[in-house]
Amino acid sequence: MACAAHPRSPWLPIVLLGLWLTACATGSRPPVMAQVVQVRTSPASVEAQTWAPQAHAHALELEQRAERALGEGDSASAELLAAHSVAAHEHAWVLTRLARAERRRLDTEAELRKERAALGELHAQHQRLSAEAAGLELRVQVAKGALALPPHEVAAPERVQARRRAAAALATQGRLLCVAARLLGESDGVRGSIARLDQLDQELGAGTGSRLLEKATELRSECLRVISELRRPRAPAVSGTPALSEAAPAAGSGDRASHADVAGPVPADMLLAELSAAGAMPSRDERGVSVVLRGLFGADGAVTATGRTELQRLGRVAKAHPDFPVLVVGHTGVDKPAPEVERQLGAVKSELVSSGVSRVEAHAAGQRQPLLPPQSPTARQRNERIELVFVAPGL
Repeated sequence: MACAAHPRSPWLPIVLLGLWLTACATGSRPPVMAQVVQVRTSPASVEAQTWAPQAHAHALELEQRAERALGEGDSASAELLAAHSVAAHEHAWVLTRLARAERRRLDTEAELRKERAALGELHAQHQRLSAEAAGLELRVQVAKGALALPPHEVAAPERVQARRRAAAALATQGRLLCVAARLLGESDGVRGSIARLDQLDQELGAGTGSRLLEKATELRSECLRVISELRRPRAPAVSGTPALSEAAPAAGSGDRASHADVAGPVPADMLLAELSAAGAMPSRDERGVSVVLRGLFGADGAVTATGRTELQRLGRVAKAHPDFPVLVVGHTGVDKPAPEVERQLGAVKSELVSSGVSRVEAHAAGQRQPLLPPQSPTARQRNERIELVFVAPGL
């Protein structure tokens, strides 16, 4: 249609201009309408139909309303609705990306749970094997200790004295094992072994008796068996893990300290790691985890401020692990009067009790377990020590 003014009437140009505007408005589509079609037919919109159907339907509804407005000649409303439709399609695509990300997150979490379950099973298996290995090691030690020593031939007095010192050291080791066992629970085995150790100490002190080294070896093995039997029912269980096999037959009375029936966390290892992280330089043996302390007492025999701080720190650790009773062992570098040794051990025990330790017992080992021979220049300093033993309640 030609949109030009006619010169015959003064009103004709105005009328023709209105007709021209109407014809141009109804005869062309706004560019945003074409943009809506492009967005609707894009792969993102097709994907949004699956992942965000409600948002996609809302975008389609806005497009239909824009078409109706354009058909009714309301171009402004059609453009506005078309722009809203484009924005709604973009919103649907954003929701699609969020939904896909959520699906990936859920899949990843499911895979993570699966891997954690597999890791937990491997960890439980490692615990079972570790407990079984620890039990077998104890059985070997008990069996070796129960083996009879070969008969001694007549020896020189120096050799006899060396055997007596070795017997005293073994007897002290056995007593410390039995005292540690008593902290875990009183039993007839503990009482009987300690009574026989008392008799052996009397023979060692008097220099009488025969087969002292053999008796000390047997009693140490007996105390190791006793503490192993007390620990066996205390072995913690792991939920959902099978018990260890009991197929291995006992080899004899000394073999009763078999491995734990079930596996579980090894609390002694955890305590060892905790004390190591705190710089206490701990070690582990058949009794549990031990820490050696030196320089606790001043010239007047009282606990120094530094020693009290160290004892309080270890006391807090013991309080945090109430399943571990504490055995305080006093080792001397020179021969000291018994009252002085007992007073020092009592002071250490008092500091631990004041820190909240509920189960603590002290024992004086004297010079029976030296770290260096007496003739060494630094023997006195090295051999003079207080040993704090955190008695392990389980394997």
